[in-house]
This record gives sequence, C-alpha cells and structure tokens, in this order.
Amino acid sequence: MPQPSANNRQRLIRLIHVAKRDLQMDDDSYRAALAKVAKKTSAADLTVPELERTLEYLKRCGFKVRSKGKPAGTGKPAKAAPSRPMAQDPEAKKIRALWLFLHDLGAVQNPSEEALAAYVKRITKVDALQWINGYQAETLIESMKKWAMRFLPNQVKALAQQLADAINAGRVQLPPETIQGLRYTVGIAQQRQTFDPMQVAWEDLTNAIKKGGAQ
Repeated sequence: MPQPSANNRQRLIRLIHVAKRDLQMDDDSYRAALAKVAKKTSAADLTVPELERTLEYLKRCGFKVRSKGKPAGTGKPAKAAPSRPMAQDPEAKKIRALWLFLHDLGAVQNPSEEALAAYVKRITKVDALQWINGYQAETLIESMKKWAMRFLPNQVKALAQQLADAINAGRVQLPPETIQGLRYTVGIAQQRQTFDPMQVAWEDLTNAIKKGGAQ
C-alpha cells in the first residue's frame, strides 16, 4: 500500500497542477514560480516541504483550493471563489515580475493577483491587468520602479556589506573574478542611482549570498 507521505506528495502535486490551470499560467510562468520557490522547474523533482511552500506561494498569487464539503441543508458541494486568472501578454508579465520583486524587497506584503489588481485599479482606474492599454502599462511599470527605488539603494548597500563581512570572515569564498564583477556591478548601480542597474546589483548580491550560505 502507498505510504501516507507518498499520498500527500501526490495530493500536493495535483493541487499545484490545478493551481497552474486555474491561474492560467503558461509553462514559462509556471516554471519560473517553481524556480523562485524551490530552485527547480518540475513539481516531480520537489520534496514535500518544497511542494508545500510552492502551493502556499500559488495561494498568495490567487489560487483557491476547492472545498469538497457540502453546505448545510443542501446536497451540493460547496464552491470556492474562483481564482483570478493571470494576464499573459509581455507587459502583464513584466508588471507581475515587478510586483513579485517588490514583494521580495519587502515593499509589498501581499503578492497575490488580487492585490496586484487592486494596485492596477488605483493607478490606472482599470479593474484588471488584462484590460490596460500600452500607456497604462508603461505608467504602472514606471510607478513600480519608482516604488522599488525607495528600497533598493539601502538594500544594495546592506547586501554588499553583508557579503563583504562574510568574505572577510571566511564564511564565503568566491573566485576573484566574481568579486571583481560584483564590485563593478555595485559601483555602476551606486553611480547611476537608477532602477535597472540597481536591480541587477541586488539580484547578483542576493544570489552570491545564497550560494555562499551567508544568509
């Protein structure tokens, strides 16, 4: 007979596949979500804790687990509120990526599709990301970049110091060319004080710290 842990694993994989369908995620968005949470691109390769973290992430993105229970006094299964589908055009993907990046920065507390829709409506007066035009998409992108720049410079400075301290203490060892590349990237970010180089510096520093185990 299958072990309970095996049953739980298959249940989690099924739920993740249902979430992919309900959120209308294409393969690229789905694999990016798995990589973000578990550093893997297939649910079959995830451990049970990784599957659980991935499911929680998808719930924050708007997935609702359907209840199999029946409401009192009826013979019909209860229905969960439908998940908000994801817009899949390039501009929408860029906006969603910025929204999740703002969550990584700590600027956004709720990374769900519903919370993003509320932000879209506040900025553009349009109810859904699917309905914005090119000008409104650009307005959103620039607004989110400005929002991120309220956090990025200080975080890049702190991450650079954290990595430098870890290297000096011997907790992290990086090839000289990697250290030189990071110094150049951080230097460009500090010199220009604009979103794109600052984001690159943040991501490079974050990845170096994670790989070195200096978190």
